[in-house]
Amino acid sequence: MDGIFKVPIRNLFCLLSYANEMPELVKSLNDFDEDLITYDFMATQFLREAENIIQHRLVKNYVTRVEPTKNLGGRMLMNESMPFLIAKLPMVVCVKDNYSSEILLNQVMKSTLSAISSNRFIKEEIRKKSFVLMEAMPEIECQKLTKDMFNRIQFGRHTVHYKRMVHIARLLHELTFLSHKRGNWSLFSAEIDEKTLNQLFEKFLFHFYRIEQNEYRVSSEIMQWRLIGKQSLLPTMKTDVSLTNKNSPEKIVIDAKFYKNIFQENFGKSSFHSHNMYQLYTYLMHQPSSLSVRGILIYPYNGIEVNEVYQWDERIKMAVMTINLEDSWTNIYDHLLSVLNKE
Repeated sequence: MDGIFKVPIRNLFCLLSYANEMPELVKSLNDFDEDLITYDFMATQFLREAENIIQHRLVKNYVTRVEPTKNLGGRMLMNESMPFLIAKLPMVVCVKDNYSSEILLNQVMKSTLSAISSNRFIKEEIRKKSFVLMEAMPEIECQKLTKDMFNRIQFGRHTVHYKRMVHIARLLHELTFLSHKRGNWSLFSAEIDEKTLNQLFEKFLFHFYRIEQNEYRVSSEIMQWRLIGKQSLLPTMKTDVSLTNKNSPEKIVIDAKFYKNIFQENFGKSSFHSHNMYQLYTYLMHQPSSLSVRGILIYPYNGIEVNEVYQWDERIKMAVMTINLEDSWTNIYDHLLSVLNKE
């Protein structure tokens, strides 16, 4: 069975914000006590944005509809209308462009309001406020929120004021999805399995280092094996995060591994997981000889703090460290940046 990690909502909010390339959301909440950033808090922020849009700046646009109608208008679709004509029914199928608020941005907003109003874990006044705002949008239908809906959204000059609302809606959706995968959910923390958290943390690390520093170029590189033979049968070597120094011949390769137990046991002896060490070691050995390289394995803190450094020669070093996702966001932020400066 996969290991399960309990992560505070406030830190999940930060991880998701960076993973979705929305660090401005984290920075906009710097003035708030971290412990106040719960699901309720985020829902309240969303309601504030939604209320402002609904009352003052709700966007409408021309929406193409295909529908049976008794009143001929727009462009009639003959093939689709034939069953009605054969049955001698006073109906035809027409394509019409209607000026309507039934656009994707508003559908996402109303569907998020619906999700909040039906969430039995949040405060009653927040649920009621969500329902009131939903009632103010009677012409807009609720849709089942999906990742694809958010991916299809594009902002233009007349809809840029929707951006913060949509970003918070996306985070609320992803938080709920992550938490409900195992049915363990609270306002303050969520329980997440190893695989899901590992994928999220990898994406977070990539964008965190891309956004929060400018000394290194950030990439996820695919390396070729230095072996002669049928390359197509060899496994892919792809790093989670590679940081190449812009001003000196130095590279850092970071790999995140989220296991409940960072040690493997063999005949009563504890050691780091061998396949993780072999994998990172292989990455380092395939780096150009002109570079000074450091490899870093990051594990979640689970009662045992680890900060070990190993050296192959003057050019190649490896480190194994833990990070505590239940710590304050400020400490996590500082810890990850300090990694770049450690020798």
